[in-house]
Amino acid sequence: MRGDIALFLGLVAVVGGGIVVAVVFIFGDSGGGANNACDFALAPLGKSDISQAGFQAEDAGLAKVIQAASTGDLTAVEAAFFGDVHNFTHNADPPLRAVDEQMAKDLCNSVIHIEEELAIDQRVDVIAADAARIQALLRDAAEALGYVRPGG
Repeated sequence: MRGDIALFLGLVAVVGGGIVVAVVFIFGDSGGGANNACDFALAPLGKSDISQAGFQAEDAGLAKVIQAASTGDLTAVEAAFFGDVHNFTHNADPPLRAVDEQMAKDLCNSVIHIEEELAIDQRVDVIAADAARIQALLRDAAEALGYVRPGG
């Protein structure tokens, strides 16, 4: 039951995030300059342990997402991604942005892309590639924030 609720809330967050991104792209550029949803940090979700242990747990969680996607199991992908893994991708953005803004923007764009892919197209090969990109960015982010790089 709790898993169903968490999955539902995750899907609501993804759909809501997609709507916000669409609104920003459609209506956000009234001044004639370029506007990008990732010019600002991702909205925080729940709580995350932004620490060495947190980055290690995130790395393992993303490995589960990649594994599930590589076997074509969309249900397992969603179960592995939504919750702590998804929350961490959002909550790591602000501290990363403080030390490496471009890397934080890359992370933000990658997170938005996987959220959209999970909500709309659901192509497991693209989801696997997105998750691998996020995993690599978060490994780099751990180092940028002074932690040991997860994943060896």
